[in-house]
Amino acid sequence: MRARPYVIYLDQNKWVELARAVKYPSDHPAQHRLLTAISCEVEASRLVLPLTAANIYETQKRNDPEQRHDLAILQATASQGLVFRGRHHRLEAELGDLLRAVHGHNPTLRATDWFLSDVLFEAFADWEDERLGAAISEEVVGFVRKEPARSLYDYLMATPEKIRTTAVLNFSRGSDNLRRRIEQRRRQHAGESLAMRRRIQSALLMINEIDLILKFANRAGFPWKTVSDIGDKVARRIIEDVPTYYVEREIALRLEAQARSIEENDFRDMQSFCAVVPYADEIIAEKQFVNLALQATLDRKYDTKLGTDILSLAGSLGGLSAR
Repeated sequence: MRARPYVIYLDQNKWVELARAVKYPSDHPAQHRLLTAISCEVEASRLVLPLTAANIYETQKRNDPEQRHDLAILQATASQGLVFRGRHHRLEAELGDLLRAVHGHNPTLRATDWFLSDVLFEAFADWEDERLGAAISEEVVGFVRKEPARSLYDYLMATPEKIRTTAVLNFSRGSDNLRRRIEQRRRQHAGESLAMRRRIQSALLMINEIDLILKFANRAGFPWKTVSDIGDKVARRIIEDVPTYYVEREIALRLEAQARSIEENDFRDMQSFCAVVPYADEIIAEKQFVNLALQATLDRKYDTKLGTDILSLAGSLGGLSAR
């Protein structure tokens, strides 16, 4: 099985920082030098910088075409069109691995970079996902795979304006509904200890996700029909040992414990951290979510380096050529 390149995730503000360096190199010389080093490592196939659904959304929502172009051309070029796969794909793989281990079955053999895709919309859902409604043709998928960077740029820049703005509006509405439900839950459980809130959060996750869990278990060869078929011990392990669920729970617990109101951006950041913390080698993001992840010791659990200063990447890049 081939070794995979070093995987770095940059949150959107870090991409904006690099885009400024591209446009105004004399004003941002350190960032420009870093970007040159990143480009060399990407071209040598020692480094990849995949995007998440949140990166794509944040770039697409920019109303200024020039600003959107500056980000889109940089992200498409540096990422080479690679994305972290969406939540459903990760959950099916993670849950299947856990259930096979619990029942003594051989693990599924996968590529070391199975959590990445060169089909941009698989950051949201697999192209054969029934939730997409009308299937996306194999011809379209084949073209995107052949030209992943170009396809990503075209998607970010050439999507009709009405479709672009409608998609942004729909996402914001959905996020606001979720925000209200979480704020209500936070008020209800405000007086509970962290341990009790963790138990409550685990139970709610299982309740909310049971249909999906049963569907993926059936696909993996475990014909469960109800939660009682799972059993208490395995149910607890699903939340503890499935990385996407574990990261989601631990970040949510600490986010809800803060005094400030939860904002729409928080959901996108949490979605990204669920996708990248278990799989990226290094993450450079904003202080708030890096601190939440450090408080939950997610860096140690998944052996992922967390930082807030993009210039700190210079040290990591220096060691890649020696690998």
